[in-house]
Amino acid sequence: MQGDKDSFIVKAHKHLFAGKDELPQVFDKKEQDVVIRYRAIFTKWMGEPHLRDIQMINHLTANYDLSERQAYRDLSNIKSLLGNISNAGKEFQRYRASEMILKGYEFAKEATNGTEVKQAMAMIRAGEALVRVHKLDKDELDNIPWDDIIPINLEPSTDVSVLSNRKKIDNLEELQAKLRKKYGGAPIEDTTFTEIKNG
Repeated sequence: MQGDKDSFIVKAHKHLFAGKDELPQVFDKKEQDVVIRYRAIFTKWMGEPHLRDIQMINHLTANYDLSERQAYRDLSNIKSLLGNISNAGKEFQRYRASEMILKGYEFAKEATNGTEVKQAMAMIRAGEALVRVHKLDKDELDNIPWDDIIPINLEPSTDVSVLSNRKKIDNLEELQAKLRKKYGGAPIEDTTFTEIKNG
């Protein structure tokens, strides 16, 4: 079952925007309906990357007659097709903030009276507020609590039973000694060879 889902996602990733005549060659009828739904959601989310997961779930259940459970499955699949939505949302907000600040700057340069200057400054402040609210001036790595991460305590072991489904090797040291004697005693010798070049 999982393999079928994975193969569908692989096909959807490759043929998400295939033409109408190509769809029946790649997908069965049920899959075609799902792909058309994914296209619509993909396009909506790319156009409005600031939408949160719950808003997309509500959109899916309201507009596509899906159960909430199916909507969450669709959301998971769409995310794997889209990539990092939150990152896309942050880029969208960064673009909006830049546009506001630049437009405010242009308005300020062209202002002819105090009211227009105030309007331009308000636009610049709105862009700066957007930067602060969405923490656009901070790198994502700054939010990782590096000090709280505790490395896994690993100890070397010759006991293979620590791996899942492996039987412990009895008399391991004896076996190692036999193998060393059998394979480790012969000196390594150089051998002659003829180099073959292709073409």
